[in-house]
Amino acid sequence: MRYVLICPDDFLHHLLGGTTLAGDPPLYLVADAGVRTRIARSGGQALSGNLDEPAIYRRAFRTGREAVLVAAPAERLTKILAALRAVAPQAPVLVLRDEEEPAGLPAGATSLSLSAFGERVIQPELERAALRARVERVRQHFAPAERVLIMMQDDPDPDAIASALGLRTLLGRNRGSAPIATFGTITRPENRTMCRILDIEVEEIHARALDEYDRVAMVDVQPGFFQERFEQVDLVIDHHPEDRTVRALLKDIRPAYGATSTILTEYLRAAEVKISQRLATALLYGIKSDTLHLERGGTRADMDAFASLYPLANHSWLRRIERPEMPQEALDALAHGLAHRQLIRGVLFSHLGSLPYVDLVPQFADLCLQVDGVEWSVVSGIVNAEVHISVRNVGYVKSAGDVVRAAFGDLGAAGGHRAMAKAVIRLAEWRAELGQVSAEVVSQGIMERFLRALDGNGPGGGTDRD
Repeated sequence: MRYVLICPDDFLHHLLGGTTLAGDPPLYLVADAGVRTRIARSGGQALSGNLDEPAIYRRAFRTGREAVLVAAPAERLTKILAALRAVAPQAPVLVLRDEEEPAGLPAGATSLSLSAFGERVIQPELERAALRARVERVRQHFAPAERVLIMMQDDPDPDAIASALGLRTLLGRNRGSAPIATFGTITRPENRTMCRILDIEVEEIHARALDEYDRVAMVDVQPGFFQERFEQVDLVIDHHPEDRTVRALLKDIRPAYGATSTILTEYLRAAEVKISQRLATALLYGIKSDTLHLERGGTRADMDAFASLYPLANHSWLRRIERPEMPQEALDALAHGLAHRQLIRGVLFSHLGSLPYVDLVPQFADLCLQVDGVEWSVVSGIVNAEVHISVRNVGYVKSAGDVVRAAFGDLGAAGGHRAMAKAVIRLAEWRAELGQVSAEVVSQGIMERFLRALDGNGPGGGTDRD
């Protein structure tokens, strides 16, 4: 199909340049022969004549169904459209307009404002240019370093693992010069399967090993999450709320995003880095897992990143990652949680007791939210002398992050987003609070604290916004 671009002067030609639309060069219709000549000299195709008369359109149209773009002053637009419709009444027409909607648009014609054009075309390119500059600052900062450490949380999830791999690719480094590390271990079967299938090596390190590295970066986590003290890190990239001052030379924290993998995907695309099938699969799974297939907390940015990664990923690998084997003890913990659940005022509470790995807690919290009549799910379990609490809600009630901070912020790390949040509290803190740490006592303490915070009477003195 050939596109017909109508404008009295060469505005559209300057705007679109040598753009080829639908495989054919566009045909420009202009009012002045001198403009036609300039377009022809630059390799374009153009006709000149009176745009208010049908004659020029008879010369331009082959079928009468060619798509048309019109950019003309408001006072001339009505005559141009009338002459056009006299020759090609069925041609689809798009009018590029100023702010006001042009009056009397004929049937089959639509309009687009210049401000919308700027929002859809110019603004994304400006954001891309700014992001490219940010990427260059990151690269320049890490370039002199012989060894770079990329840190994740203690039990990293797919979003963290994928983001770490994405950052290492962005920096142009390998396993030797930029290891991906955690102070803990990977416990959840899906995450271990992900690392095995995608050949992602994650090292377990100790705090004393930090001095061996020239630069330290963190992805999907912030320094305040760790019990180990970080005086300062070089880079933090995260999508969780910034609940305290982050001491980092460079940081990019976007709580509105559904996944840190989305941020790294934007970095890679802005820097025009080739995304391999392995990396695309990891980043796509990172976005899927943190947003529940874009159903929880997904933004336009997450959707755009997802769409760009989808055709690059290996979906056979994804199916194998998403369906790992579940150990027998995990089934026992889930059975215990189901048997001892309590539903109070639309809040489903379940304490799973001692667990083999942390991610059973958020996994079960997601499941419990599907129960009829449940607006909140609050699931807890004990792993390595810590109580892990995951909270989910239906999205149109109070912010989960606010409520969790108010309920548990005085005991340990607590916070999150509107529809999902978590708290991690050492058993020693519970013992100081309650005098003992039996499953029944901890479960009761969680229920009492959460319900008080939900009513606006939490231990922290109320709630604060994300």
